[in-house]
Amino acid sequence: MGQARDAVDVSRCAAAHVDDLTPCAGPHDAVTVLDGKGNAAAGCEHHGARMLASIDGARVEPGSVVGAATRVLAAADTIRPFCWYENAPRTEPGQLSAAENRARNA
Repeated sequence: MGQARDAVDVSRCAAAHVDDLTPCAGPHDAVTVLDGKGNAAAGCEHHGARMLASIDGARVEPGSVVGAATRVLAAADTIRPFCWYENAPRTEPGQLSAAENRARNA
């Protein structure tokens, strides 16, 4: 039987979106991602980058892995928001990565 949507999956970091089925990469507290309201989620580098790319006004802070916040920031620049929704339309600026938007406006 599948896991309830509200249940906490301790095998995945807190930054992993429930609909993003990709596995964590590295320690679950490699970075901390904060939204514009001060809410925080510890995450692996993989899900930290995906979360950072998906939340307007989010920022990343160092966690347990030296250099991870810098790598997450660089990776998030090229990741489309909510990238796990592979069939979502990708035509509007809010649906593209920061790098794609810069290239469009160059």
